[in-house]
Amino acid sequence: MLARTLNGHTAQQIVREAFPGSQLQQRPPTTIKVLIADQAPSVVMSGQTVLRLVDEGRKGATGTLVPIGHRIIVQRSRTAFTVTDLDQPGARPSMMRGPVRMDSGDAETGIRMATPLDRRFRGTLRVTKSDGLKVAVVNQTTTEDYIRGVLAGDMPPEWGDRAPVALVVGAVAARSRALAAVATRKGAFNVTSDDPLYLGLDGERPQTNAAVDGSTGWTVTLANHPFEASFPVIPGDVTVFAPTLGAPDQVAAGPNTRVPGWRPGLGGAAVQMTMGFRGTPYRWGGSKPGGFDCSGLLYFVYGKLGMRLPRVAEDQAHVGTYVPWANLLPGDAVFFADSSGYIHHMGLYIGGGKMVHAPQTGDVVKVSAITTGHYAEQFAGGRRYSP
Repeated sequence: MLARTLNGHTAQQIVREAFPGSQLQQRPPTTIKVLIADQAPSVVMSGQTVLRLVDEGRKGATGTLVPIGHRIIVQRSRTAFTVTDLDQPGARPSMMRGPVRMDSGDAETGIRMATPLDRRFRGTLRVTKSDGLKVAVVNQTTTEDYIRGVLAGDMPPEWGDRAPVALVVGAVAARSRALAAVATRKGAFNVTSDDPLYLGLDGERPQTNAAVDGSTGWTVTLANHPFEASFPVIPGDVTVFAPTLGAPDQVAAGPNTRVPGWRPGLGGAAVQMTMGFRGTPYRWGGSKPGGFDCSGLLYFVYGKLGMRLPRVAEDQAHVGTYVPWANLLPGDAVFFADSSGYIHHMGLYIGGGKMVHAPQTGDVVKVSAITTGHYAEQFAGGRRYSP
């Protein structure tokens, strides 16, 4: 399936052009944990097949079987969980230490969570404690089944009839993003159901499922690690991708590294601090609040956050992790190159297709769009210093 073409491009070519410096590797299946509900007063679950209910708080517990169609409600008490079969006449609540897990095994119909969402999910639903006496629900499933629940919301399923390779590339990108999350987020959950939108079993469509099955395991990697790929979609254009302009290889070529003083989650703080310097005069070679040049601005801001960036733009383009246009997040450094590949400018991405930057002599630190004009034409990629 990966060898099929779209407007003369194979899936491999599309991935290579959309994500310069990346490789395609086939990765084995793994498990992903998706937070699908939080701060819920209760959870009601049922199945079209026999399900298994397990109290994970009891070591060695094998669980009990839940009859077809029986609705099980899970609520919090102050010290544990109360679990009741709503369709068993005279049933008394059971006390479970928790977390409480409902398992559908290999059932194609999965588990229906009627409350707080009316939606079906493959795999297991794990009910855990949340704030107060509320609960959270995590869907634990395979990465392939997760992508099935994501892809139809990411891309129009009807493309499977006109341009099936487009959906295949979308599946590869979604898988890469999911595996990157599994590798970097090791807590109670790896991803939420909001971004990208995850609809579980009820979100699946035959065309997008075919794309997942036709690309099993194929993943975009950088430096042998899954890459947070988010495939660019151009409305009305079934080619699905647009080559990045400028000279992206100059930014993509550097290895993925950790900047000294690296800590996760600093992007928002970097944006907030940098926005506070709007109106500061441009000063060539400046890296202090009295005046900044383009790289001096990021050097100062991330330095205040405890990170030691190189001083000049060309060197800043070769540390951290490469980020293409489609994956930019607030706090990423964005770079611009002329036709020769020379990186002549940079800024800090703030979201919405805009950056805050120190443009040139006679100007001041300000916000500019990077989606139009010469900044769009010369965009050469981004770097993320704090994931």
